[in-house]
Amino acid sequence: MIRLHGLEVSGNTYKIKLLLNLLNIKYEFIPLDIKNKQHKSEAFLKLNPRGEFPVLEDGSLIVWDSQAILIYLAKQYGTQENNHWYPDNAPAIAHITQWLTVANGEIFLTLGKARAMLKFGYAGDLELAQKRGIKILQWIDQHLKDRNWLATEQPSIADITCYPYIALCEEGDISLSHYPAIHRWFKRIQNINGYVSMPGIKRE
Repeated sequence: MIRLHGLEVSGNTYKIKLLLNLLNIKYEFIPLDIKNKQHKSEAFLKLNPRGEFPVLEDGSLIVWDSQAILIYLAKQYGTQENNHWYPDNAPAIAHITQWLTVANGEIFLTLGKARAMLKFGYAGDLELAQKRGIKILQWIDQHLKDRNWLATEQPSIADITCYPYIALCEEGDISLSHYPAIHRWFKRIQNINGYVSMPGIKRE
């Protein structure tokens, strides 16, 4: 059985849980004891030398980094009926990869960081993270005005990877009230069969 190591309140852990459920894959979730720095322990560093989570074990295979895990799951467990999560054609792969980069970069470093500062007490420039986060939301809302999904004509891992920290950004004191296209996108994601939520994400 697949084993997922992570943290319940982590957006990066949640995106893996979400795809596992959307693909109807059974798995065991192993929560990490962050207060006691389990993710820096010798045992965990054998799974991921970077000491970061989530980490996925599938038999003898170990995959770390949320983006890499999403790609692995979509390709390994995707079927002919649901291969839209990570299609085989080059344009789709290119467009999805762009959004994987945005999720790890602009979204996480603004919306994710603002949330981490307010919810978990991380140090940083909150005002700057919020200001830059608002610009990202404006851009994404504009991008979604005339399309249903971020990268392709159907939902893909681009949507899965960007969704959590956008949906959680109000925990970083960044309002979502001015982004109607983003709210429509939220609703489409939440209506996919197999969708699961996490604490902090509101139902549309």
